Amino acid sequence: MPPNVNITTTTNQYLAPAWVDQILRDNYFFGKILKKTEKWNGSQMLFPMKYQKGVASIAFNGFDLLPITQQPVSVNMTFYPTFVATNVALAGSDLSVNKTQMQTLNLMTTMMESRSQDQADDIGTFFQADGTSFGGKAPAGLANIVDDGTNAANYAGLSRATYSGLNATVTASSGTISLLKVRQLWNAISDGPVAPDTIFTDYTTWAYFEQLLTPFQRNNYTDFAPNKANGSAAGYRAMVWDGMEVNRDKKVTTGHFYMINTDFLAFFGLNWWEGSKVSPKAKNIEGNVYEDAEYAPGNAFTWTGWIRAYNQGAINGFMIMGGQLLSRSPFRNGVLTGITGV
Repeated sequence: MPPNVNITTTTNQYLAPAWVDQILRDNYFFGKILKKTEKWNGSQMLFPMKYQKGVASIAFNGFDLLPITQQPVSVNMTFYPTFVATNVALAGSDLSVNKTQMQTLNLMTTMMESRSQDQADDIGTFFQADGTSFGGKAPAGLANIVDDGTNAANYAGLSRATYSGLNATVTASSGTISLLKVRQLWNAISDGPVAPDTIFTDYTTWAYFEQLLTPFQRNNYTDFAPNKANGSAAGYRAMVWDGMEVNRDKKVTTGHFYMINTDFLAFFGLNWWEGSKVSPKAKNIEGNVYEDAEYAPGNAFTWTGWIRAYNQGAINGFMIMGGQLLSRSPFRNGVLTGITGV
């Protein structure tokens, strides 16, 4: 029951000194890929790829003729930068009211922290998509990169039908996940030491995969440092397959199980021409993944500074992330799709 008027007119209310976030969810791939951001350079970035062997070797003897022709074997993949902007808008009247002795949270700081986390969440969504939103101006995502031509006939300006190395391995699971299917996916995209180093999936599919592994895991792992992303009290600290942690991400399309080789997949970042770096990590917001440094890369966005409206008592600013998520070797990645059980 609310207090009576005698209480409300004699006792001030208490305001907790932090927001508790109840909307933003897990965003693992965003943190994973931006933690190793590489630097964008130039109006476009070209990566040569070898797409076929040259003239075949021959066996010869005596005065047999040797090969004297040359066959083209390489072509350039072409990538262009993209830009994502998130605004922070504040009314001067609100800032004035907040700038009093009764301030508990700084309105400007809290809103900037909140909006940086909103942008991280939105970019996490872009990174799972196919890059066609906003008329193709969005960053490329896994639906475009880890694809065999089903979603995107072309990649990096080249036809996937012509250049087979642009095709990832996309395997329909027929509804179930098994250790055999996981191994077959790994086999398709691996050659000796050139193999995937990252596995992640949605939470539901992670639970299905857990059912395959837990009957064989009765020991406690001790070679992983405790962290919020991988911690567990169910007899193991992290679910591991073939030396790789199997991670979860609530942005991943349900039923998808990704194997990624991050030696050839990275985000190439481009800083805005002026401004300062900002991070999704916050001091005034609790209860979401961005409290963990793994989810809050320090150089993800550029803050442009405040822009004052000429006919309003208000200010507006932008957090901008430039660059492109790209793979120099799409066929080194794979995904199982349509998983609904074991």
